[in-house]
Amino acid sequence: MTDSRIFTSHFVKSIGAVLLIAASTLSFTATASPVAANSYTEQQRIANEVGVIQQELAAIKQETLQANPDLRQQQLDFEKAFEAKADQVGYDPDAFMAKAKEIQDELRSSETTQEQQAELLEEFGHAKSVLAKQREAIMSDTALMDQEEELRKATYTAMAKQDPKTKDLFGDLDQLLKKMQ
Repeated sequence: MTDSRIFTSHFVKSIGAVLLIAASTLSFTATASPVAANSYTEQQRIANEVGVIQQELAAIKQETLQANPDLRQQQLDFEKAFEAKADQVGYDPDAFMAKAKEIQDELRSSETTQEQQAELLEEFGHAKSVLAKQREAIMSDTALMDQEEELRKATYTAMAKQDPKTKDLFGDLDQLLKKMQ
């Protein structure tokens, strides 16, 4: 994994694991009505649009970083500071993902009793809580968050200079994400 994706990857992985477990447990009880199916289809369409916009923004960001060595260095400095703080608080989303996958596999096993399922879900809840507390510890570091905000603003400004449609893409993305809520 490249350094430029570490920060995003850590948070996305933890969210992905939560969604993975939630989806697998919901799939056991969900029944689709025609209304729910239409809503699901609309959500899928919006999610696809979000993905397309995110890919386009990622491409613009990559071009921007290649064209701006100072911005690239600012990003690397932030990632190093983030990694140091993550190590300090024991934040390890990769271990959480592995544990979430293990729990999911056990939940899907036909040999798992209801009592074991309840224990597994409790174990997952505890692991999720620990990860959330670690993430809060990182997010409460004001110096780190100030550094991230500076990087975010500098990246947005540089991306907008690199490609004028950046502002519109972010606006479209924001509107789509509001529709998903």
